Amino acid sequence: MRPSAAAVLAAAVLLATSPAPAQEPAPALPPAAPTPVQPLPAPPARPSVRQIVPGQALAGIVLGQRIQLILARFGRPSVVRETMVDSVYTFSRWGIAVYVKDGTVTAASTSNSLLKISEDLGVGYRAEDVIRLFGRGFREGTVEGFPGLVYDDVGVAFGLDRQAVAVIIVFRPRTAAQVSGLLPGGAAPPPVASFPHVANLRPYSVETNYFSLPGYLRWVVFHASGVWITFGEAARVVEEQRSEAR
Repeated sequence: MRPSAAAVLAAAVLLATSPAPAQEPAPALPPAAPTPVQPLPAPPARPSVRQIVPGQALAGIVLGQRIQLILARFGRPSVVRETMVDSVYTFSRWGIAVYVKDGTVTAASTSNSLLKISEDLGVGYRAEDVIRLFGRGFREGTVEGFPGLVYDDVGVAFGLDRQAVAVIIVFRPRTAAQVSGLLPGGAAPPPVASFPHVANLRPYSVETNYFSLPGYLRWVVFHASGVWITFGEAARVVEEQRSEAR
């Protein structure tokens, strides 16, 4: 039996009005991972004011700086001495000398025992401490009038007073020949009118900056006048002072 037209029409209306089957929502996409923020590189650390960095800096004095920056920080030098190689600015109060050529720092030295290369090496330490840290790649030479060890490839030199470090110089690697404080000989220094009395001081103590008496006398005279007297002359002066005190 065929369905009537009315039945077919009723079925079509029913299908059209029936609700569509519910559809499941599409799964939510996972949140995108945040892009990691790359930290900016840290600026290079400035050398500490008590640090000696071979080939780079001493007491915050960076090789290559202009002398105006040094003068602004340390004030007026005790003496400025001109040599055939450079100009030497001595700051006696700090136990520091700065070597300058064409207005630029080429080297710096110190006899101040507060300044250190490491916790195990500075002024007042022994020659064997130097060799233990830097090895035997040195040449023997003159370091601000003292016999010493020059590490030209590293940029540091040590003047020795009876096997104790009396002075340290930093300079650009392989430029020792351009620093007057590392050159032997030269013109004889001008005479010094009088010498401070040191014979009553205790050698190798705080009051002599851990120098021997002749070594301390040389150091005091240099920072007062810019002149390095010889060790033999200093020893003679100390002996004369001792004789006068007897």
